[in-house]
Amino acid sequence: TAQAGATFKLAAPLPHRATSDLAEASMVKCSFVPGVTDYYTFPPAPYALMVEIFLREKGIPDAAIRSYERFIDLPSLENRCEGILAMNPHGTVPFFKMEDGSFINETIAMCEYVEETMPEGPCLIGRTAQERATVRMWQRRMEEHYVIPAYYGHRNWTASEDCEEGHFMKDFFSKRLTEEHGATLIPEAYKKWLVWARNRIQWLETQKQAEAKKTGGASEYIAGDHLSTVDVQVYVTLWFFGDAFPYPPQRILQDLEGQIPWVQAWYDRVHARPAVAAARAYREESLKAYEARKEAGQRAPNAALP
Repeated sequence: TAQAGATFKLAAPLPHRATSDLAEASMVKCSFVPGVTDYYTFPPAPYALMVEIFLREKGIPDAAIRSYERFIDLPSLENRCEGILAMNPHGTVPFFKMEDGSFINETIAMCEYVEETMPEGPCLIGRTAQERATVRMWQRRMEEHYVIPAYYGHRNWTASEDCEEGHFMKDFFSKRLTEEHGATLIPEAYKKWLVWARNRIQWLETQKQAEAKKTGGASEYIAGDHLSTVDVQVYVTLWFFGDAFPYPPQRILQDLEGQIPWVQAWYDRVHARPAVAAARAYREESLKAYEARKEAGQRAPNAALP
């Protein structure tokens, strides 16, 4: 079993690696992800931002992302309507529609599919079995104990007494996290979820400080010296609930200023990456366009449903 603070140095990107038959055949036909015919999403959503960053890190052009995008009106519960649930019974965004008519949902599964079919250039899941296992190890450590608590702190807060009547997020998940959808809300527990999330970020700092003491220097990214899926997932969660959508505020970096130097340096490093900046800019653009259409009573020209 790997030590709690263990990371491995990911190999430098290779100039080229043989692609699968699917990748070779599809790359000829399009500049998007091989095997994917439609990309269903709501760009302002945080899970959508994770995939948007990954796509751009893999070098997929902005024009291709826009061309394949099918816009789902998530605030209006379109993701829970019969037409969308027939494609993705989980009712979440984003998801891919495949050439064979099947669908791939869940951000990590989507990102790993992209990597498997587009192995050229930067590798964000690891190039060897050991690297991939290391990335997945850290991804599970941070998803279970930071990402999920952060999201459930937010979701349960919307049903709590602390979310005031009239707030635009009040009871937002009351028709989403239901028995019918295989879920429930525990509003009285939202503060505990937030404490859990904060504790895991402090734990991450402790692990990286121990790594630096043991090896003479901590890795630049969570699972090694190259960006991976865990970095994208944790960064988006920190940024979204700390800056973009602080309802309730989860300003962990600000509250722990000076106490988590590795985490802060890592966050700044990820935040400044061109692909990350481009994905944030597109999110903002999409959100403004959505609000303008809503005001005018219009639908998206690339709407997921007729």
